[in-house]
Amino acid sequence: MVKRILFVEDNSDFRRAFTQALGEALAPEQLDVAFVEAGSLAEARARLRAGGLDAALIDVTMPDGNGLDLVREMNNGADTSIPTLVLTANLDTSVAGRAMEVGAMGALSKLASMPETVGAIKRLTDAERSEG
Repeated sequence: MVKRILFVEDNSDFRRAFTQALGEALAPEQLDVAFVEAGSLAEARARLRAGGLDAALIDVTMPDGNGLDLVREMNNGADTSIPTLVLTANLDTSVAGRAMEVGAMGALSKLASMPETVGAIKRLTDAERSEG
């Protein structure tokens, strides 16, 4: 069964490269994912309202706000609460701590290795299976 993952990232080049590389890296893991892309928080909210998502990867710094605010919103409304991982170019303990405080499963650097990123995606989809 395909897992639909919301990917919120304002840089379209990074979004395209990341989803392509991650899709290729997940294939041997027999984890079938489809990325639902959003280039802004407003677009992400629309995708969330449409439903059918199994997990989310959300960038912290967005042109129309902070991704952590979106994670908080998602976890305050039971209808849209899905396993979430925060992505950031500048990962430090304060970002990771804030991500957990607002309800994310954790935070991941955009510069993380592909095996580390694949492991994070597997944990997200495993969390979805255990909750759903």
